[in-house]
Amino acid sequence: MLTTDRPSDHLSTDQCAVQIMNVIPWVTRFLRSEIRYHGQPLSLSQLRVLNYLERWPQSSLSEVAEYLDVTRPTMSTMIDRLVQRGVVHRMEDPQERRRILLSLTPEGNEQLQQVTAATRAKVAVRLAQFTEPQLEQLMQGLALLGDAFQDAQKL
Repeated sequence: MLTTDRPSDHLSTDQCAVQIMNVIPWVTRFLRSEIRYHGQPLSLSQLRVLNYLERWPQSSLSEVAEYLDVTRPTMSTMIDRLVQRGVVHRMEDPQERRRILLSLTPEGNEQLQQVTAATRAKVAVRLAQFTEPQLEQLMQGLALLGDAFQDAQKL
């Protein structure tokens, strides 16, 4: 259970930062575990690539590598495997021949949607313990948090 030492009208930004840094890893571990479970036979890293390409279709290899914080050769190998599996489409950029554009195939989109739906259902089970006013508070808090961090590049 998360608590603060002071009443809510005296919360500091530092206390909020501590709570965020404590809670986000728990949520992340839960999500990763569920995604890993439902994402078979794709690895978590491969699913992260699919998720990225869903959000930003026709991204370059370099952009996806930067997102996953891996080298271009490592990403190139991963993309080769995803192309072989038929979940990612690779094509030359018509304006810049040396640039490779990546996007999801219909099969890749379908696999990503299945994993996402199954994981979302597990999250919903965890959230079922909350009342409607608590869910509204949670949504408001998440919206505020999203607004505060939305300027971070392609998270």
